[in-house]
Amino acid sequence: MDIKNYIGITSLTEERKNPLFFAIIFFIVFFCGLILGSEIQKILKLNLEMGWGQDIVSVAAILLLALFFKAPRQLLALEKPQHKNWLKYTIIIGVAIALWTFTNQILSDDPNFNRGLEYYLFELTMPSIAEEIGLRGAVLGFLLHYAKQSCFSNAKMWLIIVILAMLFGIAHLLHVESFVDGLNAFLTTFSAGLGLSWLRIKTGSLFPGIIAHSIMNVFDNILGNLF
Repeated sequence: MDIKNYIGITSLTEERKNPLFFAIIFFIVFFCGLILGSEIQKILKLNLEMGWGQDIVSVAAILLLALFFKAPRQLLALEKPQHKNWLKYTIIIGVAIALWTFTNQILSDDPNFNRGLEYYLFELTMPSIAEEIGLRGAVLGFLLHYAKQSCFSNAKMWLIIVILAMLFGIAHLLHVESFVDGLNAFLTTFSAGLGLSWLRIKTGSLFPGIIAHSIMNVFDNILGNLF
């Protein structure tokens, strides 16, 4: 696929100084925000099962830092999707990853689809917003500027997407309890990272990725409860 001619790359007009450096900075800020938010939630002793604090702090840090740059909305791709088939691609990617997750759950030793209201409220909002703005918005945004300004080939641009997807997959291994669980988590999140990055570049917007991310986070559990 000739990703160099996708809307999300051809529409980049701002010249970014040191884009690779700032991609690394935003990546560090994002994960530091996750850690800080998690610690704040523990200190406040909030009666919450999900990681609200880590996502709220990380996305707030990314948004504040982005304000110091020209055209922050373009940088984060917080703009209207420009591709006419963006909704179709969004649903396909969201449902496809959710079905894979559902299959992995069914094949696991202890499938767990019995989730409470807090789980659905959290998974429909926070991870999709925080992870998309932080990773596919800021980090990938600067990496795309770096690739375009450096006249990267199509293959090198795909390499950037693969590396970011790998980091996305590795980040979801922190709480796994076995090798099999870790492998399933990595393969699922790695594939999601590829699909979500492709969606952001194809449509020129982060919003389809946010919607697809929300779908993949909850649709597997909805299917589990239905069947």
